[in-house]
Amino acid sequence: MDSFESSPQTEPLLGSRRAANDYGAHNASRSLPPDCDTGGRPSLHDTENDLKYNTDHDSESDSCSGSESESEHEIKKRRAERLRQVGGWRGYLKDFTIFAPYLIPSNEPRVQTCILVSLLTLAGQRVLNIAIPHQLGVVADKLLGREPPYRELLIWLILSILNAKSGLGLIQELVKVPIKQFSERRVTDAAFSHVMNLSMDFHSERDSAEVMKALEQGGALMSIMETAVNEILPTVVDLTMAIGVLYWKFGIYAAVPMVFAFASFLGLEITSSRWNVEPRRQSAKADREQAKVMHQAVQGWTTVSHFNMFDYERRRFGQALEAKLKATWTWSLRNICTEGLVELLEPFTFFTLSCIVFYEVSHGRAKTGDFVFLIEYWGYLIWPLKFLSQNYRWMMADLIDAERLLYLMQAKPTIVDSEDAYPIGHVEGNVNFESVRFSYDSVRDIVKGVSFSALPGQTVAIVGATGAGKSSVTKLLFRFYDVTGGRITIDGHDIRDITLDSLRTTLGVVPQSPMLFNGTIMDNLRYARLSATDEDIYSACRAAAIHESIIGFPDGYGTKVGEQGMKLSGGETQRLAIARIILRDPQILVLDEATSAVDTNTESMIQSALEAFKSDRKRTTFVIAHRLSTIVGADQILVMDKGLLVEKGTHEELLRTDTMYKTLWSKQLAL
Repeated sequence: MDSFESSPQTEPLLGSRRAANDYGAHNASRSLPPDCDTGGRPSLHDTENDLKYNTDHDSESDSCSGSESESEHEIKKRRAERLRQVGGWRGYLKDFTIFAPYLIPSNEPRVQTCILVSLLTLAGQRVLNIAIPHQLGVVADKLLGREPPYRELLIWLILSILNAKSGLGLIQELVKVPIKQFSERRVTDAAFSHVMNLSMDFHSERDSAEVMKALEQGGALMSIMETAVNEILPTVVDLTMAIGVLYWKFGIYAAVPMVFAFASFLGLEITSSRWNVEPRRQSAKADREQAKVMHQAVQGWTTVSHFNMFDYERRRFGQALEAKLKATWTWSLRNICTEGLVELLEPFTFFTLSCIVFYEVSHGRAKTGDFVFLIEYWGYLIWPLKFLSQNYRWMMADLIDAERLLYLMQAKPTIVDSEDAYPIGHVEGNVNFESVRFSYDSVRDIVKGVSFSALPGQTVAIVGATGAGKSSVTKLLFRFYDVTGGRITIDGHDIRDITLDSLRTTLGVVPQSPMLFNGTIMDNLRYARLSATDEDIYSACRAAAIHESIIGFPDGYGTKVGEQGMKLSGGETQRLAIARIILRDPQILVLDEATSAVDTNTESMIQSALEAFKSDRKRTTFVIAHRLSTIVGADQILVMDKGLLVEKGTHEELLRTDTMYKTLWSKQLAL
């Protein structure tokens, strides 16, 4: 069935009577989430593990070819294979049991009590849905018998209040709050922790917007549970009880139309979903394309401004919006027709039941009050029928949205602690690369048999052309990736044998483009060491030659840095990064082009700050540099070319012979 598709539109609400009870209140505020095309989630007969990596790396960095470039035929083929692997839809749905520990409150007595109360109120409402119409029928019979029905009317009033939002409905809503908060907290925390524990290969290959969107789908899981327990389960119970009540009061001829109506509503929804699946798919695809165009334009506002492309971006967004509206029109038209057919079934079903009850009353087998019962009870019957079809669509939509989170949770980190991993403890800083080889794709080596040693307190510079493998060496040291050959040791410990936590506590980096959070300067600095006092931070900033600049700002250390530090100059951002690393106080320091984007005066201040920091103890330092003038004092210079370590020595040693380093040095002197 192709009905595992959701609507990109808001579903129209049905009627108003039931909204006062337990169906309408929930659904009145719901809208169907945007659909996803074949590139992102399954139809009913195909799905796919989107977390299967498709990698295409260059020599220095990772890149990912997204699923958007794949043909629809290939996507469907891969999804069909996924279904075959998991054993059809039963196996597919079984995958979602991964969330069970986060949704079942096994050790939460308060939440368990709330669930029990919620189920009891649901059961009470089911009984009241029959008792209230029955009591109104009793009132009608009393009136026909010319008897005052005050007592019966009072009972009807009490039952109605109990069944309203001020009665059991109020209790139901109150106990739902801690249940939903429990599930949201557990699922969201688990998903966030899982993503943060995934390895570099995952984060470098996945679009951050897609990951964020998947993390937001925890709400879809809660909606699934709420729909299943608060909507579909009561609906099934209501329909079952309705068939039984109609059979009990009016015989088999009244029960059969109800069964037929139930089957017709559900069958019509499934059939219409198949009919409407492709328009919904295209509508969702156009919706995502419009969102992408808008996101790119807003995110790249600076670039748009530099090239004065505002008119172009407006036209581009307008075209995407027009394509979305056109695609949505087809879906909406078909959906309106479907809703019309659903609405058409209602009066025919009521007409049939009314005729049967009239017949029973006219032959003395039923009372006039029974017809009043039917009229009142019909409001409780038609809402389950109508909402069963809508809940079906909502359930499928939520399931598909949650699928993104499912695939995220099924991704496994490739870099993990070994079973017998141990913390490294005190570190001297003796680093050894022993015949290290590395490949991103197991086809082409990026690092080819590199061997060198860095003694405690030494400064080791790594130079070479772009793509030579310099950054890959430091990524391997941080264990963002594992070597494919050889090994890396720190003080004789293979870094694969020590815990990631202790390894990365030992290391610190000043990147070429430091990442600052959109907060205050103080918050960004304290991120390096949360326990740091204000005086610790001031001292670090003085050492990084940035303290005077900060206190010159109107808000001082409370100054907001803007998105990615946009309100600061390049030199200020770089010196803040140095202040952070001083607070961090690592034994092994990596400087990745730390001064490449600043002017000469700023570079001089940064170099002085770094030299002072390196010399305060025997700190091992790795420097990646294109500007060779910054590393002439290094104890050891490694020259890399196409993944190979081709030369090694001090600045003076490398200039004595005809070396690649000498050629690079001469070219830079000529500039």
